Amino acid sequence: MSKFFKSVNSKINNKIGKEMGKLDPRLQSIVGAFFPGLGGGIENYKDNAFMDLLANRSATLQQQVANSGLISVKDQAGAKPRNVDWRARLRPKNAGKDSIYGTENDPNSLLAPLKKRGGLIWQETPLIFLAGLNEYNEHLAHGMNYPVVTYNYSRPPMLPVTADFFANDIYEAQYLLAIIHFCRSVTKSYFGESAIENGRYGTPPPVLIFEYMGDHGFNKVPVVVRDYNLQLPNDVDYIPVKSKIPGETGEQTTYVPVRFNLQINLTPAYTPKKVRKEFDLDALRSGKNYKKGFI
Repeated sequence: MSKFFKSVNSKINNKIGKEMGKLDPRLQSIVGAFFPGLGGGIENYKDNAFMDLLANRSATLQQQVANSGLISVKDQAGAKPRNVDWRARLRPKNAGKDSIYGTENDPNSLLAPLKKRGGLIWQETPLIFLAGLNEYNEHLAHGMNYPVVTYNYSRPPMLPVTADFFANDIYEAQYLLAIIHFCRSVTKSYFGESAIENGRYGTPPPVLIFEYMGDHGFNKVPVVVRDYNLQLPNDVDYIPVKSKIPGETGEQTTYVPVRFNLQINLTPAYTPKKVRKEFDLDALRSGKNYKKGFI
């Protein structure tokens, strides 16, 4: 069959498939039994039309995945729609971006993929265990049957965030390498002679911003990375990634797995001033201070 006739046949099958989609499912199965391949089914799976159909569906799915992160909503009647990115994201504060990403605009630098995307964005929906803790003291007098419980304090929950990351091409492999380097960097403090020379000695690891699920989910929650666990599996392929360090003439090559699992344990980190001046339990309960980052 020539390429022209395959193209015509594919278009006809697509049109028939749309019409068949309007039928009752029982009628669809009957028609498919008597006319196999009608409406998009291809008897020969090596046929180019079948491969074109898979490519089109793959491109459509990729576009849907890209659009799913942006949801257009209106805050009030007549307001202009705004895009809400509900994906999980871990990023530095705006004032500290240069200290983490660097000031260089080299597209081949290690953290350039994160800088372009606005932080570490989870490719898949992560697994998060959310829990809270109230600490109470128990007081027992001699001979008492029941303790007297007095409130001590509340503790914000730790956020263990777990998900798989995948590299389907060289660009995603660069992104995975940037994630690995990001986790190494944000868990270190300034120390040694170089820190004395640049005046940053004693500076602890940075406070980052965690965002997920939109306005009333995790809205600009200040966190620190308590620890991370990254599994480098032995049953997947590894892709060579080229990178270039600013000021160096040559390139470096790092092999990155096409899939790995990452768990990051985040701890909310609020400043005393923020807790004292901006925390309001009534506003938290009603949802008014959803932009303050309290969870």
